[in-house]
Amino acid sequence: MLGAVAIIVALGRGVGGTIFIDKRSWLIFYPPMRKQQNRRFGSFHASRLVAFSICGAAGLTGCSVTPLAAHTAAFAKATTVVVNSSEDAYRKANSLYFEEQTSAAVLKYDSSPTWDPHSIKPLLTDQQLKVRYTLLDGLKEYAKNLDTVENAPKNMKGLGTASEGLGTNLMTLSTDANSVLAGGGISGLSLTQAQANNVSTAAYALGEFLAYRKVKGRLPQEIVSMDPAIDTLCKVLVTDIAKLEQQADNDYSMLLTQEDVFIRTSHGMTPMERRTEIARLPRILQRQKTTHELMDELTKAIQSLALTHHALASAAQGHNPEALKARIADLEAIGSSLATYYSSLPAS
Repeated sequence: MLGAVAIIVALGRGVGGTIFIDKRSWLIFYPPMRKQQNRRFGSFHASRLVAFSICGAAGLTGCSVTPLAAHTAAFAKATTVVVNSSEDAYRKANSLYFEEQTSAAVLKYDSSPTWDPHSIKPLLTDQQLKVRYTLLDGLKEYAKNLDTVENAPKNMKGLGTASEGLGTNLMTLSTDANSVLAGGGISGLSLTQAQANNVSTAAYALGEFLAYRKVKGRLPQEIVSMDPAIDTLCKVLVTDIAKLEQQADNDYSMLLTQEDVFIRTSHGMTPMERRTEIARLPRILQRQKTTHELMDELTKAIQSLALTHHALASAAQGHNPEALKARIADLEAIGSSLATYYSSLPAS
């Protein structure tokens, strides 16, 4: 079935003031109108031209997609994979840390008569995780909005409640970025005042975009104007991940030391018990390696997201679309790799 067809008709004048449109003709008998018609179409004397503009693949299958529409759709798809996998990675990092703390508690239990299980703190509290999920969800919802505005503007109303709610949360978060990112866990992110100000500005800009949403006609300009905010938020997430990784490395190193001391000073163990404890050492190292690799994958994903959005902003201005295609391909690959890696980890 043919797609939308626009027929551009250049009207020719035949004998006696006849106007031809697609082989049909009408005679103009009223002299003033005939004179006006002669002046208007005199340059096309005795000619007829019918031009067809057909959109779709080879003019046969619907309307073609604009470059920006294709770019925003691909960006949204890749961003969704990266964000979902990143949130899974945060959860797994927290879970691995809890396992490490539990193992450490077993080793310290007899050495501290007043040991309290409540002393175990998470790597990130529920509130700290929620803040990071809000930032990540904001990036995902932003990408989804770009796609919807450009490809399905009639569906914008359906995104309203979710986008506006998330936008409000981001704007609220922006009022005290340092406090909400630091929270009360072991590994809260501490920012300089300048960094905190930048994050607040970026979070507010993203929240405002989602809360008030933009129209299709201004989308290229909006993408360009949002690029610094997306870059800032991705950078603070990368800094956060580095902080988490450093904390995890320190904790695993301490756990190895504690296990080693326990083995060497516990003289009452049977050979089998001693063997079991010694076997724990390589398992601790493996968990440390797993956490390190997970954080590295997460870092690459967030960095790629920032670079891809920068390429999208450039392509929105008509520059270097091929670079954007390459960036989107990289982002999709990294997101898939992160998802695969996460799913391969032990459940506990």
